[in-house]
Amino acid sequence: MSVRVKSVERYLKELRDSKKEKPQQVKDGIEIYIELWEKAIKRGIVSPDDDVESALQKIDASGGLYKAAED
Repeated sequence: MSVRVKSVERYLKELRDSKKEKPQQVKDGIEIYIELWEKAIKRGIVSPDDDVESALQKIDASGGLYKAAED
């Protein structure tokens, strides 16, 4: 049985797709979370091609998602 590794890019796409059925407040929270991830990508902390587990380790090492997304 093989374990499928999910990339950051795919993870963010699935999050975007999942917000369609959610209440507005949840949609807003998901969008903020996605924006933080995108800022971490833009800063080079993580890559869209990283698997989520590796990306989370990199984010943790940088001090958390808010720190990774800071300008």
